[in-house]
Amino acid sequence: MRGVIIAGGFGTRLRPLTLRRPKPLMPVANRPFLEYQVAQLKAAGADEIVFATNYLAERIEAHFGDGSRFGVRMRYAVETEPLGTAGAIRNAVEGLPPDRAIVFNGDILTDFDIGAIVRQHLENRAAVTLTLYRVNRPHPYGVIQVADEGRVQAFLEPTEEQKRAADRGEPMEGSDFINAGIYIMEPEVIARIPLRPCSIEREFYPQILAEGERVYGVEGRGFWLDIGRPAQYLRATRALLSGEVKTALPPAGHRTEQGYWLGAETEIEPDAEIEAGCQIGDYACIEARVQLSGYTVVGAGCVIGGGSRLHGCVLGERVQIGDGCHLIDCILDDEVVIEPHVRLRNAVLGAGSIVRAYSTAE
Repeated sequence: MRGVIIAGGFGTRLRPLTLRRPKPLMPVANRPFLEYQVAQLKAAGADEIVFATNYLAERIEAHFGDGSRFGVRMRYAVETEPLGTAGAIRNAVEGLPPDRAIVFNGDILTDFDIGAIVRQHLENRAAVTLTLYRVNRPHPYGVIQVADEGRVQAFLEPTEEQKRAADRGEPMEGSDFINAGIYIMEPEVIARIPLRPCSIEREFYPQILAEGERVYGVEGRGFWLDIGRPAQYLRATRALLSGEVKTALPPAGHRTEQGYWLGAETEIEPDAEIEAGCQIGDYACIEARVQLSGYTVVGAGCVIGGGSRLHGCVLGERVQIGDGCHLIDCILDDEVVIEPHVRLRNAVLGAGSIVRAYSTAE
């Protein structure tokens, strides 16, 4: 069985964090996010994974290579133009031997039992099985209608008024099934996808439904999150470090008796206070009286100056935090420099940014 990961998006909503890397390589708990998906596909029985790539495609291939480090064969299908969700799948397998495929959107963090979904797919003799996720109304997503036996009946896109209601957070009773971005697809169906820009929800699935194809939906049970915005990125980090999401691959480092995650060759002063669930990467230096809390992640080679307090933050590699700083819910990309006595809340800083001493943004 083959895995296909759609990993060609530009990650616009996560800029500036995606200016130097594709979104699926964003580090989550000090691992590139795609590593969690690869481990999940391997656990579900995939022995080959194809990455459908576009933006900064060479970075993904450079990290994973032929897949031998990860125990699966890996291939790369680079789009010369964006092909949409359906076109990307067809392009990914073009020229390969026919095989059943588990398709993942490259920005989905979940602990759904994919093997159980595959078994249900086989029991239903389905051509396509969509993994569904139940969300409360209102919401900005398209809705999937299914019959009692699980057969998909229709895809309904939200109206503009429904989108505005979701943005306003207006209370509404009930729930809907949405597309969770995970599909099981038979090879003969994939072969029918046109090799051109094509949306899987707006064009291809409605087309094969109208033709009477056996399309089923299976509700995924467990954790699910679309990592599209900075707030969701922080949420994903906390879910991994807290154990709320049960992944096939643990966060990087080892868990200490105190309950935080620790990398290799770190230097931590004895009076530093590190809350359970935080994570410190390789070669990091935590100076005197530092306080880390709220599932803060410190990347490899970072230095946190004396007396600084970080809560709910994610730091990339080689970040320097001066003495006496106070940061809450911030995301700092690689090689950011925060000079002493800075106070920041909800900041997202691109790689190489510098914040001068005594600056405040709260």
